[in-house]
Amino acid sequence: MVSLEQWQRIRQLGAQGWSAHRIARELGLNRRTVARALAQDQPPRYQRPPAASPLAPWMAVVEAGARRGLRGSRVLRDLEQAGYQGSRAAFYQRWAAVIRAGKAPTAACRFETEAGEQAQFDWAEYVISLGGIAQKVYVYSLLLGFSRRVHWFPSCACNQEAVFEGLEAGLRHFGGVCRFLVIDNPKVFIQRHAGAEKSWNPNFVRLSGHYRFEPIACTPRHPQSKGKVENPFSHLEQLFLIERTWRDWEHFQAELAAFEAAWEQRIHGTTKVPPAARFETERATLLPLPPEPYLGWHEEFRQVSADCLISFQGVRYSVPWAYAGQQVLVRQSQGRTVLVVAPSGQLLAQHPLRPSGAPPVVLPEHYEGLRRRHQAAFAGLGRTFRERYGASGVAEPFLQRLLAQHHHGPEKALRQVLDLLRAVPERVALAALSDALDFNLCTPRFLAERLRFQSQQAPEPTAGAAPPPVVLSTQGTLPCLDVERPLAHYGRALDLAGGAPAEKGTAR
Repeated sequence: MVSLEQWQRIRQLGAQGWSAHRIARELGLNRRTVARALAQDQPPRYQRPPAASPLAPWMAVVEAGARRGLRGSRVLRDLEQAGYQGSRAAFYQRWAAVIRAGKAPTAACRFETEAGEQAQFDWAEYVISLGGIAQKVYVYSLLLGFSRRVHWFPSCACNQEAVFEGLEAGLRHFGGVCRFLVIDNPKVFIQRHAGAEKSWNPNFVRLSGHYRFEPIACTPRHPQSKGKVENPFSHLEQLFLIERTWRDWEHFQAELAAFEAAWEQRIHGTTKVPPAARFETERATLLPLPPEPYLGWHEEFRQVSADCLISFQGVRYSVPWAYAGQQVLVRQSQGRTVLVVAPSGQLLAQHPLRPSGAPPVVLPEHYEGLRRRHQAAFAGLGRTFRERYGASGVAEPFLQRLLAQHHHGPEKALRQVLDLLRAVPERVALAALSDALDFNLCTPRFLAERLRFQSQQAPEPTAGAAPPPVVLSTQGTLPCLDVERPLAHYGRALDLAGGAPAEKGTAR
């Protein structure tokens, strides 16, 4: 066998018209060797003769096991039991060749879609650094097949609520909907996919009906079905996520949005047009969005308590006071935020998500209107109270003490006081107010007790007679106050109640 250089020289001399005999004499080779080299169009290559394999008698069994889908360890065990004495390495080398030969070609046919025809949706899981702390994050991606414009939406959750939120965020970002949506086969979309038989998730059917697109579940274990949305994840990881840190979640979201804006301006490798420019052609072909977002998939209603709080996952959150006693919708956003939404779709409140058992999350602005309303009501009632009893000098001290003793809802207590005093003569009302100031009990309950006792003890007035003095019944209950007060005050109350004065040194 001639070498590569000899073969090249023989071919060169032969092209010049030299005979095989002359070339052999010139190069010192056999004439038959030169003749074979002149006849070969390919350079010489050494081929080792195939060695006899100890697995040759068992190849029929090996190939049958591959067709049946058996594992290599199972086939090797059967061969050893049947008398195979070769090495395991020789078997697995031959087994790999048989498996490769039996596989179908993995070729894929590229295709393009018209404007507004198809979008693709998927997500990927990453671990990023937020403020020096490792945080698991899921990035949801919606890509338009014609323009290749993509929207990335980060979240800390990967349940049905989070997936639907990521999809809806992409649709709202583009301002329209494609006629078809290509998706994978997770349980949030499709419950069972076997051949042509598909069982869709009912919540996803409601979502697709709300936005009027037709879902297409790609073939299981065939990522090429939605390769357009799969490929950008590798660019996102290599160009944006690897070896990067962020101060907090807000910083990460802002940087991701900036990267997305720059990514839309690059020249796309397939279309040779920036996605943002190509989207201008696709914009007019998208189906219009419904006026309201989709809210039916969570259906978590909460009753707002009288103190303007709702309970969600073991924590209470405040809502605007105008919704006290009503039902609202509550859901998570991005696995980090609690959103409170009115049944009409209006966003009422947004709170950071807290772990179960955490203290209530209260925003002061949710009570600001209620405070102004209470203050306005108390101011109006206060004017009425001063007009009636201001001349006696008891109105202003009484109002100050009532306000101090009724921090929550003072207007309600003052309204009850006015209702009680409206039905009695002015002198009786003033006497009751004086007693309330004297005992520091400016409450509707104390006034009601004093007025009842006065009505039980007061005689019927005669014509022309002076009004009797106001007295209290001995059946009244003295107030229990945690204050220091001279005993003479309580003695005065007993004297007013009609008891005889006690002798000095005698206990009553």
